[in-house]
Amino acid sequence: MDQVEEIKRKVNIVSVVGEYVTLKNTGRNHKGLCPFHGEKTPSFMVNEELQIYKCFGCGKGGDVIKFLMEIEGLEFVEALEKLAKRAGVELKKLRVDSRGGEKRRMLEIHSLASEYYHYLLTEHKVGEVARKYLLDRGLNEKIWKTFKLGFSLSTWDGLSKFLILKKGFKEGELVSAGLSIKGNRGGVYDRFRGRVMFPLLDSGGKVVGFSGRVIPELARKDEPKYINSPETLIYHKSQMLFGLSQARQAIREKGRVVVVEGELDMISSYVSGVTETVAIKGSALTEEMVERLARLCNLVILALDADEAGEEALRRSVETLEKRGLEVKVVYWSDGKDPDELARKNPSSWRKLVDKPVSVYEWIMKKAFDKWGMETPEDIKRVVKMTVPYLSKIENRVVAEVWVKRLAKKLDVSKERVWEEMEKVGMDSRLRGNDGILNQVQNDEKISRGDKLTERLLTVLFQLEGGEKSLVKKILSGVSLDGAGGKLLVKWIESVDGKVASFIKKLPDELKSVAEKCFINEKEDSLGEKEVVRLTMDLVRDRLHIERVDLISKLEVVEELDDEEKIEEISKRLVWLDKKERGLNY
Repeated sequence: MDQVEEIKRKVNIVSVVGEYVTLKNTGRNHKGLCPFHGEKTPSFMVNEELQIYKCFGCGKGGDVIKFLMEIEGLEFVEALEKLAKRAGVELKKLRVDSRGGEKRRMLEIHSLASEYYHYLLTEHKVGEVARKYLLDRGLNEKIWKTFKLGFSLSTWDGLSKFLILKKGFKEGELVSAGLSIKGNRGGVYDRFRGRVMFPLLDSGGKVVGFSGRVIPELARKDEPKYINSPETLIYHKSQMLFGLSQARQAIREKGRVVVVEGELDMISSYVSGVTETVAIKGSALTEEMVERLARLCNLVILALDADEAGEEALRRSVETLEKRGLEVKVVYWSDGKDPDELARKNPSSWRKLVDKPVSVYEWIMKKAFDKWGMETPEDIKRVVKMTVPYLSKIENRVVAEVWVKRLAKKLDVSKERVWEEMEKVGMDSRLRGNDGILNQVQNDEKISRGDKLTERLLTVLFQLEGGEKSLVKKILSGVSLDGAGGKLLVKWIESVDGKVASFIKKLPDELKSVAEKCFINEKEDSLGEKEVVRLTMDLVRDRLHIERVDLISKLEVVEELDDEEKIEEISKRLVWLDKKERGLNY
């Protein structure tokens, strides 16, 4: 007999479902309130004869394996293994991965590493600095144990020696697992050193990787705040939701999940009482992450950082979530703080914010007006450019009408003008072949001339492996750069690291993708100072032009208000811009 069928025969679906749902025998079926959506009248049926379940409210249904996958957010193999244990069936014939032995070995390494790190944090005297750091952030011993937090020694090879000398693993295994790095002179050294360690768990609760947060007292110069495990046989960043194992039950019970950006954001939110929180690994929710969440709830509340990177991650996440048919709302705040700080300093306020999320469309309108205001026609144009692409995506005409009226009222224009702009966006999107509204937003807002110049300059600088850094720094002096490309350019010209590859490895995720794109761009011969100077000066002129236009608009406003202090401040900056542009004669 097929082992899957054997397990399904030996496990009674009524017994399994009954552990999660209160069922009442109604003759042929067992009936209860659906665990997958909120309802007051039971529409969830379990049929013992056919060994299936079906909800006539939300439509979910299947066999006992599918139920366990849905209710606990498990993968097929994980659900099958859990049921096999319950049924007393040994899965001898199950060969899911020809590299199963390597995977088991890698999981064992990570389990031992997690125990090692946790021991250093909770029991050893060397962990005192990490204990103090966590306590200062309001995270007590109970939380350390709940999330199995740890501490990595500042020494070069503490973990590597432990796993090799005491546990018998080979250097190559530690390198493959992503816990050690091969040294230039032979041997290996630890990837994580002097950091608070956050174990990353798969859907079955097994440790598959780590994220290490530097402790300020132990930080070295130019060291990245976070270091994450690389992609391995068992760890895939696109699938990772930090804290899901701890939050799964609360997500299922509340029918919602709160999504934040970092490990400390997640834990602080959890401590504040919002236990249905998870954190993404990377810049936005992926399809794999969304699929895991969709098995547990129907409402996703996004609470990403209030900076530009957080806004961009939210935009991309919205499209992925809506494509899956999930309800999406946003936690809105405007003071620039992140969820970690909000939850730690005022837990009750954080809970209130989460309990009163706004719709995506209300969020984008608030963001647009907060960012640009309505002081000048140019401001209004920017507000329209930021909001209309979102509204044009609303398929339901009645819902679209509601938001069009709200935007028109705020802008003090007729709703017909807003509809016209939406139709333009829709037509432009079709001409460009862009079905996704976020692609439209990115084309309009992200791929500017300045962005292209920045990426081109980085491509050339990376090819020169550190050459001309000082020259670029001199030309850019006093010029503000924004966006991921601008941040990356500043980091590179200020970095003492001449090796591009090692520099990129240390970057945070939101900058790494831009750096990798520039690094792999087609290389050209005979590039040197002349090309670097040309690109840098073109970039400076672009930035000066944008800033000048913005300052002139602001000057008109402050002149009307007769604000002499502001007038003088803006005038001085405009004089500096002119002087800077005249000096571009290298």
